[in-house]
Amino acid sequence: MALVKYIHAGLFAAAILFSWKTAAQQLTPGISDEIQLFNGDHLTGKVKQIQRGELTFDPDKLNDNAVIKLRDIDYIVARRKQYLIEDVNNIRHVGILSKGKAPGWVKIIREHDTIDLFIQDLDHIENLDKKFWTRLDGNASLGYSYSRSSNIGRINESHTATYSTRRWLFQTNGDLMYTMDSEFKGIEKADMGLNAYIEFWKKFFAVSTLQFQRSTELGLNARYQAAQGAGPIILKNRKHDLRMATGISVQKEYSTDSVNNGRSVSTEIPLYVNYYLYKLGKPELKLQCTNAIFYGISDQGRWRIDQNVILYWKIISHLTANVQVYFDFDSRPPNVDAQKVDYGTVFSIGYSW
Repeated sequence: MALVKYIHAGLFAAAILFSWKTAAQQLTPGISDEIQLFNGDHLTGKVKQIQRGELTFDPDKLNDNAVIKLRDIDYIVARRKQYLIEDVNNIRHVGILSKGKAPGWVKIIREHDTIDLFIQDLDHIENLDKKFWTRLDGNASLGYSYSRSSNIGRINESHTATYSTRRWLFQTNGDLMYTMDSEFKGIEKADMGLNAYIEFWKKFFAVSTLQFQRSTELGLNARYQAAQGAGPIILKNRKHDLRMATGISVQKEYSTDSVNNGRSVSTEIPLYVNYYLYKLGKPELKLQCTNAIFYGISDQGRWRIDQNVILYWKIISHLTANVQVYFDFDSRPPNVDAQKVDYGTVFSIGYSW
């Protein structure tokens, strides 16, 4: 019996010692992050982000961020704060980074255990800083066009911002076209959305969406829409991201026709198909294709299509040149005298943070 007590006491002491060592390995906010390259270069500073096979690092002794390919990194140490880490197998981890079991590997120290991962298998990493602004990523662009022959001027604005938590990704995005001519001055087209994503079962996700739309060309003065959907992640790697979802949507529409201004609340079945293509290197390009098809339930026989294709070309750090092509279709527009199809091309300059 005495021997059993000594064994229990020894196991308890070992557990305390292990917990103490684990705690000692946790956050060290005052210490710079470190990266070592295979060519022997050593940098200290701050890990900003890992995405699509590249690490964005803010060195202590340089004025600008350094972008380093993961295949060139010997080891990474980042213990200033916790990170949300996603690998190429779509598995998420929360923890800090330390030297791995061999060159080219990293050790992820999680709450209750550790795991070694090949550095090139890091797909995405974001810090879980308590400060709101440090966890916010996004871009905004602005463009202007004017035609003297038609005396029409247009200001185009678009933006995207994302905020990550341990499980959820919140995103706000929008496009706005402000037109100035002899007959009309105001917002001709607008599409503003707020989305909440969550991934589960490794290859599936759910999305909740609140959206406002306006298109004078389609006779739509305003549409307020709420949608809930879920679906599979069909393809996801460092270059491609393809996913689709379906569910249910509810909306209230207002027509540009003052006589028929306002429709009852209607329901639709949406089908979302989103595709992203990333090309790193020179030039650095990103292609974003968002497609949505809506089939009317309460208004049977009505079809709507919202399609956006945007090409981002990174000119210099934080600065991009953008080309957007949009296509909208409504088989039964709110204003019966309006067009059923609207399409166009927008050129703009964007800033990312």
